[in-house]
Amino acid sequence: NRKTKMLLRLLSIVSATVACCWAYMYSSRRLSFSKITTVAQMNQKRFTINSRSRRFYQSDDTSSLPKYNDGSTNSDEMRLGVLLLNLGGPESMEDVEGFLYNLFADPDIIRLPSFLSLLQKPIAYVIAKRRAPKSSEAYRSIGGGSPIVHYTQQQADLIQRKLVDKYGLDPEATRCYFAMRYWNPYTEEVLAQIRKDRVNTLVIVPLYPQYSISTSGSSLKLLEEIFFRESDIWGPAAEHKVSHTVVPAWYHRPGYVKVMARLILAELLQFSRAEMQEGVHVLFSAHGVPQ
Repeated sequence: NRKTKMLLRLLSIVSATVACCWAYMYSSRRLSFSKITTVAQMNQKRFTINSRSRRFYQSDDTSSLPKYNDGSTNSDEMRLGVLLLNLGGPESMEDVEGFLYNLFADPDIIRLPSFLSLLQKPIAYVIAKRRAPKSSEAYRSIGGGSPIVHYTQQQADLIQRKLVDKYGLDPEATRCYFAMRYWNPYTEEVLAQIRKDRVNTLVIVPLYPQYSISTSGSSLKLLEEIFFRESDIWGPAAEHKVSHTVVPAWYHRPGYVKVMARLILAELLQFSRAEMQEGVHVLFSAHGVPQ
């Protein structure tokens, strides 16, 4: 109706003004970032929650780690949970606009100066309204929704089965979960299920090979905020303690590299000998972020 159109037009003007102000303010100076630990230093480290500083910190103390479940009834036996983190996607055409709103309302996706943070959600609303029709057509072309939940569920099931079959872990005390950043199943809901299952050892794995603030970083930041907000449940003073570790990146893991190489070789074999003699190029494509 007319009121909705006027509101959208007003929000468009505001968002355009904000974008211009932001570009003007920040184009003439370099953004300073705090020193980031390299992936090699971060990988395979055990992190616990520091409720005072609101951040993960590395802990070398392993005395509080649960013991491996050897079949005894000791309450201190390990109950393992693997938490996979992913972007998420609309499961139906009706979900597209809501998914886009959640995506663009994330400050790690669209970064505004702190004094303009109140405009984050209005801007997300405008962008979602404008993008939804075009995005809906794209999702309609692949069946009416994103298959990411289906594929991630299969991945979680296979990981859980592999942990039990290959490494001999107790099938009753080993679970693989997955949480989506911008759609169902939401991180808060999955964490509630993890608590219900009384997991005491949690391995957190973002399903992005390379670390980025807007992908792995956003999901880990949300976990960090939940752990701080619910420190009585997830903090070191919690009655039911949960030790956890983070795998921030795995692009360099030999198994992943070999799988990618096999996929590329399989596609190269589709070319004829003449085409390969002329030269075949491999193009790596990814979502770019500002340096």
